[in-house]
Amino acid sequence: MAGPTFSYNNPRINGQTIFVKRGPHCGKLGIVKQQNKDGSYVVSQADFGDELISFKREEFIVYRYRKIRVPIDRVAGKNPDVL
Repeated sequence: MAGPTFSYNNPRINGQTIFVKRGPHCGKLGIVKQQNKDGSYVVSQADFGDELISFKREEFIVYRYRKIRVPIDRVAGKNPDVL
């Protein structure tokens, strides 16, 4: 039997799909690009396209345990070379 494929308390969420639950972008999906030194996270792609938005950790939830179907054009934005 294989071990777990994820860590419950892993703070490294770069590349994870997130759902914004608070603020002006509430209800949007995005992908975490990087974590800033001030504790905020830079999110892009999916509903944000090429735009880079910074969020505090309490403003979003991570879809680590579910598969989310996101249309390929929303993931790649206007640039299919991202894939």
